[in-house]
Amino acid sequence: MNKHLKQIVGCAAVLLVSACAFDGGLQRQEDKADPYENFNRKIFAFNDGFYENVMFPIARGYRKVTTPFIRERVSSVVANLQEPISTINHLLQLRFADSAQSLGRFALNTTLGLGGMFDVAQGWKLPPDKTSFNETLASWCVAEGPYLVVPFLGASSPRGLSGTLVDAVADPVYWVTYNDANISAKISYPYAAVKYTSFAEAYADIYEDLKRNSVDFYSTMRSAYRQNQSRYRCRFAPEPTAETYDFDFGIDDEDAFDEVEE
Repeated sequence: MNKHLKQIVGCAAVLLVSACAFDGGLQRQEDKADPYENFNRKIFAFNDGFYENVMFPIARGYRKVTTPFIRERVSSVVANLQEPISTINHLLQLRFADSAQSLGRFALNTTLGLGGMFDVAQGWKLPPDKTSFNETLASWCVAEGPYLVVPFLGASSPRGLSGTLVDAVADPVYWVTYNDANISAKISYPYAAVKYTSFAEAYADIYEDLKRNSVDFYSTMRSAYRQNQSRYRCRFAPEPTAETYDFDFGIDDEDAFDEVEE
């Protein structure tokens, strides 16, 4: 395991421990849901400025110089490269059929779909079923922790940020370029730029609509994030253990019945 990978895994572990320590259990307490609001609002304002002045102008420029067909092919390739991440996480969630489905989608779309440009797996009755390490942790009842706004990435939590870090390591592009720094610089960075530009182009209009129609944009985005996270369920909670007591007192049922008859 190289130094970079150790740092990512270490950060994820620290975030998970902090989430569990903060919540003190599996359920988040509402009065502790956003204890860092003042700090979060500052990061939120920074992110909003970055999106409006850097990311969205790039995304709109990308929209102007491409056609819907090209953008669909790019987003399809990016989505296909995420299938191995879903494959691994379905497996960790003990959803073996879903894991096989994601793996089948990746194999079909990478080959017959020309590197993922076309979703031919749909025609084979293999619809997409995206999942993440965040959902894996939730299914194993790991606490979400307090609400966090992460620079550049936006709304998150200790569990969500841990999931993002682990999913980044599970990305097949990371492993293809793992052993060669020169290849990594030539592939990973352009891939990340294309990935996030495609994402920004797809969601820029939604972001702007929410911003225009919100009295408190920060609260709106926080509520949207929490609502999205509420979809995740704890599936493998340990069975509650209850103490049982024996009130027999050494008297057989038949003996007690005979005494009542007498």
